[in-house]
Amino acid sequence: MEMIKLFDDYEILLTGFNRSKYIKNMQVFKEKYKDALTELYRQSDEEYRSFAEAVYKRYSFMGKVGKMKKKDLNLFMIYYIFPAILPTGEDNAEKETAHASCDRLLKTWNTYFDTDISYLEYPTILEGFNDKLFGVF
Repeated sequence: MEMIKLFDDYEILLTGFNRSKYIKNMQVFKEKYKDALTELYRQSDEEYRSFAEAVYKRYSFMGKVGKMKKKDLNLFMIYYIFPAILPTGEDNAEKETAHASCDRLLKTWNTYFDTDISYLEYPTILEGFNDKLFGVF
């Protein structure tokens, strides 16, 4: 399962989180894991369950994923996994397919990890960053 590799660098990618670093990290992430992201995009509900189970097992200790680890995994899903598989172009058919895939993955993830996250598109996440505080920094 190529998809589990998507989490190999998650701790590094979530460190020192700001707009410029996120833009650079997302480019590197999408290039490095292009094949795994393509595989993830085309999965069935059962394969999404297997993916969530594999991530859970990889990061669990004594059968449970700790609160902080779960928070980090959820953030990684929100800031990297979902935006990386959602297209940013104008092709509405492709967007509908990608959103349908993300909806199924999200439902599976939330059920498996007993959480209630959502997902955002890459441009929406970028809008949420502030590189400058009151135009000073």
